[in-house]
Amino acid sequence: MPYSDGKTPIAGDHVRHNRTLKTATVTHVDLNAGNTPSHDQLRVKWDDGSVGVGLSLADAYTLMSRAS
Repeated sequence: MPYSDGKTPIAGDHVRHNRTLKTATVTHVDLNAGNTPSHDQLRVKWDDGSVGVGLSLADAYTLMSRAS
């Protein structure tokens, strides 16, 4: 699944978690995880310096900005 706004995740994106509202930078993207279409997963580093645990579904995040 892409982000909740429909955009495809890219490493380096700045995102906001939809439930906690914490902001983070995407450090790793696994498109179509497990060979399942539309299940994009990502790993993040939170802006407070902590690292997200494992991979999480991209649709749990909203894209805030993307480096050009």
